[in-house]
Amino acid sequence: MVGKIDFSVEPLVREALGAVVGKDLARLQQALGAFTGDEAAIHGLNLATAVSLYVLYDLNEGARSTNEELAEIAGEVATAEKWVGVADDEVNKYLQAAHSGTRVDQILPMERVIILAYVIAANLLASYCDEGEHWWDLLDRAEAAIEASPER
Repeated sequence: MVGKIDFSVEPLVREALGAVVGKDLARLQQALGAFTGDEAAIHGLNLATAVSLYVLYDLNEGARSTNEELAEIAGEVATAEKWVGVADDEVNKYLQAAHSGTRVDQILPMERVIILAYVIAANLLASYCDEGEHWWDLLDRAEAAIEASPER
């Protein structure tokens, strides 16, 4: 997890996630363009990744996902999000790297990392929120847990 959230960037992340959930490519491109500067972009990527990891841990009731589970989830994400052109192998590489604490940009090109971070987080939020709740309710819980976690 990332520790404390940069709340000047959080609304931008939320907008990008909403664009993915709505499968709106133009809105996603506009949302990603709203990040001003490298620092804001990095904070956004870190938050999206932390949200994905939170959902994975929550899904497994606090246990780490196995490589097989991550590969299965990667296939599900890629199938659901083919509208934005993500492949299951790159989703799997992203999840494996993030889950192991490896910098994802050392495994994949940065332009793919940017798309994958938001596509994966949005898909996990929308796919694994509790029955009767919205994806943003799970996002709120994830952010509360991220804020409560010790900084690393």
